[in-house]
Amino acid sequence: MNKLNGSYPVVEVVRGPIFIINERSKMQDLNTDSDHIESADKIIYENAGGIEIVKAGTLEGLVENLTRPDKLDALFNRTFLTTYKYFTSTAQLIDILLARFNCPPPITEETKSLVRLRVINVLKQWLEHFWTERKSPETDQNLERIRELASRAAGSLEASAVQQLLGIIQRRLAGLARMKISRQSISNPPKPILPRKLDKLQFLKIEAKEIARQLTIMESHMFNKMELKELFNKSWQKKESFAGPAPSPNIRALIRYSNQLSNMTGSLILAETDFKKRAQVIGHLSAPIYRLTRTWAMVTEKSCNILRPLQGLTSSEQNYNTYRETLRVAVPPCIPFLGLYLKDLTFIEDGNKAQTPEGLINFHKCTMLSTTIHEVHRFREAPYSLYPVPELQEYLASQLQSATGLDELWDRSCELEPRGRGELKPRDFYTPTGGMTTSMVVACMVLDD
Repeated sequence: MNKLNGSYPVVEVVRGPIFIINERSKMQDLNTDSDHIESADKIIYENAGGIEIVKAGTLEGLVENLTRPDKLDALFNRTFLTTYKYFTSTAQLIDILLARFNCPPPITEETKSLVRLRVINVLKQWLEHFWTERKSPETDQNLERIRELASRAAGSLEASAVQQLLGIIQRRLAGLARMKISRQSISNPPKPILPRKLDKLQFLKIEAKEIARQLTIMESHMFNKMELKELFNKSWQKKESFAGPAPSPNIRALIRYSNQLSNMTGSLILAETDFKKRAQVIGHLSAPIYRLTRTWAMVTEKSCNILRPLQGLTSSEQNYNTYRETLRVAVPPCIPFLGLYLKDLTFIEDGNKAQTPEGLINFHKCTMLSTTIHEVHRFREAPYSLYPVPELQEYLASQLQSATGLDELWDRSCELEPRGRGELKPRDFYTPTGGMTTSMVVACMVLDD
């Protein structure tokens, strides 16, 4: 069974003609003379189907694009505010935004008010949706600087925008997170399918669909706790330090859960010494153990028919293209297999430098990071309409925590069906995919509701 530490998938990068745009709107091929990148407001654009996409630039140039009065580029703004810590600090970004608000000449008075309003709206968007600073004296000092700016702007700009910004600043100074929108489910939860005796639970006597529901609730709680910043800088791979909090605690919890789920699957199957009971557990859990050929021969055709479409969904062909396309059109609630996105982020981080050869910020890398991060967070938009059953969750949690490790599972498998005994082969539909299969099996079972 493969865990989350597999090889990197391929991330396709679409390339196109790249140009340097200077303040006189002169256009030059990037592969020619780079001496034209001199002033602080330079940006490199890529022309994609007639649309200019920012590929690189100086920090000042990127901030000007963020607050330009003639055009609102929502995707650029989201990318910038999501990834700004890759190329600047919070204090420095505030400095540049304050300078931008002051609008030094030769900006006209008419343009000045538009730029200032755009700065206020960017600050509002930043503090409401992308602020990741921990409560500290330094954080409070930065917030006070923004509040001073907003107070100065109160009499000269749109009152509602300024008042909204002041309200957000006040909440942040109080240590409060963003105002959360109530996410009520639009459907009535299905009635739980309970076993007769909740005090003496046995795996095969718990309805398979209810197992899937409770595992989904448990994983969704962990998934929804994950913060945006946990996906930055491969922090989930960093070693823990006694000096501070563990990096990416919620991602680490999800990784543990995924690996425990994979191990629990094997443990439940291999706990049975009888062929028929092992086959029953496989059919009940809908997750395979590849090398138990004689056991597989006894799995019912009905169970095999359930597993066949999952085989296609979890195929690794073309970088898990079928699964990615399924996720792309999926409507939340949905819990994606996080390991796939962590590999994508690792590939982007390792395969793209922070700066271009000319010393500009590589904003193309930031765009790829932001797109992947927000694809993950898109699935947090809606809650599952399921009833939690504490007794079942406690039982499943104990099974997860006590699951045998991979090496022990392999030894137990060989003990039950020694190598070389029998000539039967597993069903021809099956290709093992480990933890990914078990996670997605659970998700697909829930989709039947």
